[in-house]
Amino acid sequence: MSKQPLVCICIPCYNNESTISETLDSIVAQDYSSLKIKVFDNASSDGSRDIIRGFVNKYNNIELFTRKETVSGEENFNTCIENAEGDYSAIFHSDDLYTATMVSEQVAFLQSHPSCGAVATHASVIDEKNNELSERFVPYEIRNMTSIELTRKQLIELSFKYGNFVTCPSVLFKSDLLKAHIQSFRGEQFKSSADLNVWFRVTEKQCFGFINKPLIKYRESNVSFSFNLSRVRVEDHDLFLVLNDYLSTIDQQLYYCRYLKSKKDFLLMKDRANTNLNRLILGQSTFQNISLIMNFKHILTSRFHMKFFVMAMGVMLLTKLPLNVYLVTLIKKVRFRND
Repeated sequence: MSKQPLVCICIPCYNNESTISETLDSIVAQDYSSLKIKVFDNASSDGSRDIIRGFVNKYNNIELFTRKETVSGEENFNTCIENAEGDYSAIFHSDDLYTATMVSEQVAFLQSHPSCGAVATHASVIDEKNNELSERFVPYEIRNMTSIELTRKQLIELSFKYGNFVTCPSVLFKSDLLKAHIQSFRGEQFKSSADLNVWFRVTEKQCFGFINKPLIKYRESNVSFSFNLSRVRVEDHDLFLVLNDYLSTIDQQLYYCRYLKSKKDFLLMKDRANTNLNRLILGQSTFQNISLIMNFKHILTSRFHMKFFVMAMGVMLLTKLPLNVYLVTLIKKVRFRND
């Protein structure tokens, strides 16, 4: 029997004492044996390190790396990349859960698709108590596929049409591609959407795989950064930093560029409906422009576009009405109904 390729799982951790044990339990329970697990604790002030040390003492394939002082999350992420090894590497998050077959299915995909440099999986969403809430969005074009090898053109077009549909901690990379070509998450340039830029850069060299099976349980917690950011954000999403950066690299006169810009404009309308709703709830009196007429042409392309066009139209109407405090309170309860 041939030797299994070595998979290195890197986990950045900071004050995750409430979740890190379950996360590590789900990783050591993988049905894939050739696995090395490295946890990078970012000078946690809670009991995270003690919990991790318990796993280190119990399992010989787990290592703990500690810092004396807390650095940025991006720097801790990039330390994971620097320390990746073996044939394949992933950066798992310290609050998510991973099904037992996740690594083996991803390795099998990459071995059977040698032109792919990385593979992501579909994901379900869980709350703080591990209750399943929903599944992450998957583009309509690939929903009925078991798996797919996305070319650079396909990944970029789907991202311009729907946004970033790849769940970041679900991605398994070829280690040599991650270390030699990706090298870092460019958070300073792309902020919270640095991961989308990474997916684009993977396809500069190879294709990007997607397994349409929820092999990761992605935690949406009331204390998570991304969850709370969506509640208070009043400016355009960092996604547009990545999309605009890509557009700047292609000929502005080409039909293809105009096509992508049109898709981006719809995403911008959708996003501004969200931020204008936040502005309304926060009592602000100025709102960003929502270009309904320009984006009307997209409503028949999919249910996704119809849904968000209607939502944007509704938000625009709300911003024109003289709302009293009771109506704003009702809108807030509907929007944040998990509170």
